[in-house]
Amino acid sequence: MEPISIGWHSLAQIMGKRGPKPVDVGLLNVWDFEFYKAFHQLRDGIALPARNFPPPSGFSASELRVILARLKSMSPAEYWRVQQQMTSEFGESVNLEQAPTKLDIEFADRDLKEEIYSLERTFIPRKIHAQIQRREIWNDLIQAKTYAALRKACEQWGKLSDVRASGLIPFPEHIYANARRFLSMKRNKRFPRSNYGDDARIDYFARGMAGVLVGVSPMTAIERLRNLKHGPEGVLWNEDERRCGCWRCHLKNSSDVGRRTQGW
Repeated sequence: MEPISIGWHSLAQIMGKRGPKPVDVGLLNVWDFEFYKAFHQLRDGIALPARNFPPPSGFSASELRVILARLKSMSPAEYWRVQQQMTSEFGESVNLEQAPTKLDIEFADRDLKEEIYSLERTFIPRKIHAQIQRREIWNDLIQAKTYAALRKACEQWGKLSDVRASGLIPFPEHIYANARRFLSMKRNKRFPRSNYGDDARIDYFARGMAGVLVGVSPMTAIERLRNLKHGPEGVLWNEDERRCGCWRCHLKNSSDVGRRTQGW
């Protein structure tokens, strides 16, 4: 996660204005994405949801090994270029001269890893590793009703080896540093309480904590991001690329491209 800073001149201008401060939806979008990945990493051991596409059919084992070796030699940027070229060949309008954004590279890295994983499964029987410890921490986090229970869950979260290695310790620290507002989110009537609403809880907490970090109420952030318009009238619409600039639209676009070009 890259640090986010505001120039002193801009900060002075913002602080100098009286009355309600405008919500920086772009900054909300950034922190929403970072917390979404952190919560997914805690619950599932991966930062973004896996899709598990089937491996390509019609290839011999030796051909699949060649494809697998080629994929392993590619960088995310190279894989993104291949995706763009294949999308263009499928008849869609794509600007092949355009450089990839940071989000494009991040999603291409995920697609590349998933395709490698799906191919490796054709040679190695799939092993299911129970994520008991991290699931227990996630459940403790969403069920905590006291400061002590929340502190315990955050401390256990911060001790996970992959969290420490990935530099994600600030996220449980942010949660506990803003414990009052985090606990208040769970008391709100809009908090997803269904047994099948775990993904909705990740969205809810990510949006709410994005608001905390940006300086607005969690519920304001949740509503602004939930009702965000993704068309040309939206505040994050990129006119040059003719698409919404929010990370959720990037993720959906990456998934659609992955389905079309998987097994190239």
